[in-house]
Amino acid sequence: MAGARSSERVLLTLVVPTRNEASNVPRLVRDIEEALDGISYRVVFVDDSTDETPEVVRSLGESNGRLTLIHREAAEQGGGLSTAVTAGIDVAAETSEYLCVMDADLQHPPERVGEMLRTARSSGADVVVASRYTEGGSYEGLSGPARRAVSSGSKYLAQVVFKEARKTTDPMTGFFLLRSEAISGLQFRPTGFKILVEILVCAPDLKVEEVPFAFQSRGAGVSKASLRQGLEYLAHLASLFWYVPSAGRFWKFAMVGASGVLVNMVTLITLAEYVGADLIIAWMFAVGVSILSNFLLNNAFTWRDVRNSTRIHFLMRGALAYPAAIIGIGANFSVYYPLLTYVSDAFPYYVAFNFLGILAATVVNFALNSRFVFRSSTPKKPGEGAHPEEVAGEIRREVKADWVGLMRASDLDLVASMPRRSPTEADRDIAGLALGTAQPTLVATGPRRPQARTNTRWANSLAVPLLHGSSPVGVVYATRNSREQFTDEDLQWLTSYVSSLGPVFEAFACHNGPLEAPNKLEG
Repeated sequence: MAGARSSERVLLTLVVPTRNEASNVPRLVRDIEEALDGISYRVVFVDDSTDETPEVVRSLGESNGRLTLIHREAAEQGGGLSTAVTAGIDVAAETSEYLCVMDADLQHPPERVGEMLRTARSSGADVVVASRYTEGGSYEGLSGPARRAVSSGSKYLAQVVFKEARKTTDPMTGFFLLRSEAISGLQFRPTGFKILVEILVCAPDLKVEEVPFAFQSRGAGVSKASLRQGLEYLAHLASLFWYVPSAGRFWKFAMVGASGVLVNMVTLITLAEYVGADLIIAWMFAVGVSILSNFLLNNAFTWRDVRNSTRIHFLMRGALAYPAAIIGIGANFSVYYPLLTYVSDAFPYYVAFNFLGILAATVVNFALNSRFVFRSSTPKKPGEGAHPEEVAGEIRREVKADWVGLMRASDLDLVASMPRRSPTEADRDIAGLALGTAQPTLVATGPRRPQARTNTRWANSLAVPLLHGSSPVGVVYATRNSREQFTDEDLQWLTSYVSSLGPVFEAFACHNGPLEAPNKLEG
């Protein structure tokens, strides 16, 4: 593997994954030089080839200092093209303001890169997508009607499942530009060849713009598209749906609702047929049990990223689920009954009307659950006069930590803690890691082989940098030794809670030094 020749920061880095593209690379490099004349750029080739592609890149690099080669051995190629892209992004992000991902087969015209860069800088976009499907674009370079049909079908599937994919007309493109800072600290785990979908789903707040482009015919070599890649794409979508909490939330809600129908029917039949309950009473119990089942599953699956700040908060959400469900039932009836009355009550019309009523109830119920039942609770921020020891105490109670410390960024000396003790070397190492990366950090360590029936205790740490402007002034560090590990939700809460604490912390750290705890917090 050849590293970058210079760590000098550039405006733009092109990340170009290659696999057996020896015939196309020389022309691609020439086209890039012409298209980006006057722009500070670098090209990172991430190569998985079995032909002479790496030798061609190295030869070109002898006379062109802008070229960098990362040649991955077979053991490093798991995940295919997408992991090649992420490997290039990891290398280039720290030394480049923008990153552009493009193919090496000449189907992505380099002359569009300058337009994408101008669009990003003028609009403030985090992502600029070169789209084949927007006005002015074309996908004629796709080989044959079958390939075009697969491309369109894959695009629509992603957009149906993930609302984030609807930000662009072409979420399947491999030609896009990113602002490095916008994806800083994000960890992507893509499979297959569609990295843009992963980026959009994992970072749903990104601002997206588009420029049209005509997809060109391949310059030389053969297409890498295959049935295996199609199956990897479906597996990738399934992975995003399952592991990213906010992804496909409506469809998760619908799946839970379908399970609720089963719970309702089983409860109704059991009470009516085996207990001998009155049908109305049995129906009421069945509705109540299915609403409770739906709430518990939605809490654990559909909205698992929305934190319950206390047990009372959880119970209040459960109580709100019932009126939300009743309104949903009303929406169902308001659709079903008029159609039944004024159109037809014959089969199969009433079945279709019932389906429309269920659809209306699902949409209404999802909207109510999103807005009221599982609304994200924003933690109460510490006020301007908050004492750091009070802040440490509040954090300790909220995340159930054994110890919380507020440390200075300059020397990692302690400013305040709850309870009072000195940080260990391990504490300082993890706090230093968070400061070095300028990213919130969660660390959990435990036995390598926890045995069955053993209540394993884990050492857990949360570290969140405190910023004043863009400069780190301190770090909040929480630790506990427990069978229950810190979660991503704990890290998100702590990050939100201390997001405005930087200036207050700096004032205390600079003028007061180490702080004594107020009496009400002693012990």
